[in-house]
Amino acid sequence: MKKLIVLLWAGLFCSDRTLAQLGANCGDHAHPDILRNRAGIVWFSSEELQKRAIKRVEPVTPSSLAGFHFEGYVSFKILVDQKGEIGCIWDETGNAVFASAANQALQYWTFKPYLVNGKPVEYVGVIKFHVVAN
Repeated sequence: MKKLIVLLWAGLFCSDRTLAQLGANCGDHAHPDILRNRAGIVWFSSEELQKRAIKRVEPVTPSSLAGFHFEGYVSFKILVDQKGEIGCIWDETGNAVFASAANQALQYWTFKPYLVNGKPVEYVGVIKFHVVAN
């Protein structure tokens, strides 16, 4: 159990190089955007998560920015459950002005379930938003 927790932590908070040093498998070569560690935890790149999204809700620009031209990025780490719904959102990075709006929009996203040996499994990854206010 401790090894599973360490590998999950490493997968979520460490760089790809650190993952390799900890023994994480960098995915199959046909799909370089998918990582899987020895415990079987699947990690998708932001690009792959975007492709797997079935339902998207775009963030609403905060009204406090009306009349200003401003743009920024926000990203979140997410856990997608076996049904394709977001089970957890954490570790926001980027422009705090847009974080709340992006988090609220992300609550409504759904994804294609990911199958391993014919069974749906949870997976994790990073979703990035580019938000523009005009």
